[in-house]
Amino acid sequence: MEMEEHQNPIMRVTGLKKYFPVRRGFFQRTMGWVKAVDNVDMTIDTGKTLGLVGESGCGKSTVARLLLRLIDPDEGEIRFNGQDISRLSEKEMKPLRKEIQIVFQDPYGSLNPRMTVGQTIEEGLRTLGMNRDGKTRARIAELLEMVGLSPEFADRYPHEFSGGQRQRVGIARSLSVEPSLIICDEPVSALDVSIQAQIINLLKDLQDHLGLSYLFISHDLNVVGYLCDRVAVMYKGQIVEEAPSTVLFDNPRHPYTHTLLSAIPDPRPEAAGLLNIPENWEDMALEPPEGCGFSVICPDRTEACRKPDTRWVRVGDGHYVRCWKAN
Repeated sequence: MEMEEHQNPIMRVTGLKKYFPVRRGFFQRTMGWVKAVDNVDMTIDTGKTLGLVGESGCGKSTVARLLLRLIDPDEGEIRFNGQDISRLSEKEMKPLRKEIQIVFQDPYGSLNPRMTVGQTIEEGLRTLGMNRDGKTRARIAELLEMVGLSPEFADRYPHEFSGGQRQRVGIARSLSVEPSLIICDEPVSALDVSIQAQIINLLKDLQDHLGLSYLFISHDLNVVGYLCDRVAVMYKGQIVEEAPSTVLFDNPRHPYTHTLLSAIPDPRPEAAGLLNIPENWEDMALEPPEGCGFSVICPDRTEACRKPDTRWVRVGDGHYVRCWKAN
């Protein structure tokens, strides 16, 4: 079943695939392939936030790198404002780089320690042709105020800031080129809990003020539920469920989504071992089972789960699941 048409998409992804070879031995022969992204479909609506959630290693960050065209897809199509960018050369992508920006997970590692905050932001302004000293300085001050920092901080270096302040600098840098889509790759996971709320509220305010669109990648379901309009759940390279955030949290339909939402540490001994995980689970990344990848440990699995083609099932208004039992 095809997903319903979105009214105003800024980015539409269909059939996206990226496999990485696994090489072993002296001659580094290819022994298998890791299906990091396997036939992913997703749509980001203009002025809205799509959350992408899943456990570590499921392929979320690879999706981000593909959408930014930092790596090339093996198959599939990436449409940005109606234009297919999946096969553009680096030269052809250059004018579009300012339209699609990223906020990184590590706010310190993403900043050049030898450049002041003002110099960091100024790099983006140069791409817009803003070279006048007075005008550039005023714009840097405006961007710093926009993210809740004093314009006086422009002459300081990254090591002089806290983690939350450095992330605000990273956000100001991404805003300097006036993007329409920002990919947030776990932007608060490296911050203290008290600071996370401030950054999330800042992102929300900026979206309301500037009309930004976000792809918000995270494993923190509480943050995703607060910030995102829709949520896509990713498991081993595939999107297994997508729905409006309130619907997904109130009525999850895929067994893996149930597992994610119930993944809260429980001190009770009887609560351990709810999933029967096989000993060779890690090796299955190279030789995944046919059909639903979650079927190996799914408590509700049947032989029908091994069918090679797992299609989308519509279970409600805008709610889709890759599980035949959801019917």
